[in-house]
Amino acid sequence: MNEFTLEEAVKLIYQHVVLRKNIEAPEQKPNLSSIGHICGVLTLNDQIEVVVKFQDAIQQFTKTEFAAQLVMLIES
Repeated sequence: MNEFTLEEAVKLIYQHVVLRKNIEAPEQKPNLSSIGHICGVLTLNDQIEVVVKFQDAIQQFTKTEFAAQLVMLIES
C-alpha cells in the first residue's frame, strides 16, 4: 500500500529526518540546520501525511514522497 496508515504515521512523530538532497556523503553527519523532526500527522482527502518541521520551513509528505525525499536519522 502506498499510503500511510494512521498507526504508521503516529509512530514516526518526534523522529529526525534529513532531505536526501541535503546529504553530501553517506558517511558524513548532516548539518544541524538541515535536520527536521516529524511533528505531526495531517489527514487531507482521506490521505494521511506527516508534517516535518525544518529550521526554516514546514513541509508535508505522503508515504511515497517520504520514501523518495527523506532519510531517517538513527541515533548511534
